[in-house]
Order: sequence, then C-alpha cells, then structure tokens
Amino acid sequence: MRLIPILMLLPLAACVSAPQGHWHRVDTGQRVDATEAIFEVYQRDLTICDGEAAKAALASNEKIAKVHRRNVNLVFDGCMVERGYVRR
Repeated sequence: MRLIPILMLLPLAACVSAPQGHWHRVDTGQRVDATEAIFEVYQRDLTICDGEAAKAALASNEKIAKVHRRNVNLVFDGCMVERGYVRR
C-alpha cells in the first residue's frame, strides 16, 4: 500500500526544476566556491536564507502550488541579494 502513493508522486518530482546558474559575490564577481573563505560565508548566508524561505512557506496561504513555490523562491532570492549575491 505504501508503494502506490510514492509511485503517484514520481511524475510530480520531474516537474520541479532548480534555478539555473551559480551564485556569485556582487562585490568581487567571484563564484561562491572560488575560495574557502567565501564558501564558508556563503554557507552561513545560505542557511539563513533557507530559514527565511521556510518561514515564508509556513506563513503562506496560497492555494496554487506553482504560485506558492514562486513566492517562496522570491523570498529566498531576495534574501541572497540582500546578503550580496547574484545568480549568473
């Protein structure tokens, strides 16, 4: 019985697409994996922005899943931009 619900979700998993590009520092233009120091700061900022996106997801009452995901992604991307990153 557990296998049937999982198999029903497999086509939905194929619909989710990750944003393209890599995160870069705005001030230096370097990719976040260019040096260990930049990467450590990026990991911290990524965790903070993941938390902000999770709070937005929990607070959302949007019924349309696509709109909900877009709004949560906008919160995440906005948080990363505030912290000095751009996706290229």
